[in-house]
Amino acid sequence: MLRGKRTERRLKPAETVEKIFNAISEKTKLSKKLMVVLLLFFLGLVALIASEFQGKKEETLPVSTTQSEAMTADEYAARLEERLVSILSAIDGAGAVRVMVTIESGGEEVYLYNSDYGENVEMSQKSSFEQNREYVIIGEDGEEKGIVVSVIEPKVRGVAVVCEGAGSDAIKQQIIQTVTALLDISSARVSVVKMQ
Repeated sequence: MLRGKRTERRLKPAETVEKIFNAISEKTKLSKKLMVVLLLFFLGLVALIASEFQGKKEETLPVSTTQSEAMTADEYAARLEERLVSILSAIDGAGAVRVMVTIESGGEEVYLYNSDYGENVEMSQKSSFEQNREYVIIGEDGEEKGIVVSVIEPKVRGVAVVCEGAGSDAIKQQIIQTVTALLDISSARVSVVKMQ
């Protein structure tokens, strides 16, 4: 006995969504456009709530400098000295220039870390908040290292400038203004004297 073949047509996802929208639209008597707006609002609300419950957030925390960064501070001072010599010697009347920069503190590396916030509720209904920090570590060449987000440059303590043209008050003032503008330090931290 021969049976008739039954063919089933599968609906595409877009057709399925359209059928669902039509059914809901007929039952609630809402327009399709309004239903799309409500759906998007609902999805946004769900995403917002999910992000609140996740609780983990990446933050940065400055970490104090280590001994290996002391050399970096010296290199930074040497680089500043070279750059200042090239700029200050270009001032009309300054002549030959020598510069010494002293560093107050070494640079800092700011590392990436995850922060997890939580609330502790005691039996007496008192609550306290707790924050746990965990540095993000990556393995490279058999070593584990933190991810450096940024580097804070060393802070300049003072600048000494010795130049041939420092006998002139006008040139001395130009040098002080240039150094204070470039390094964002006060004029009290800049000394300019005439070269012998």
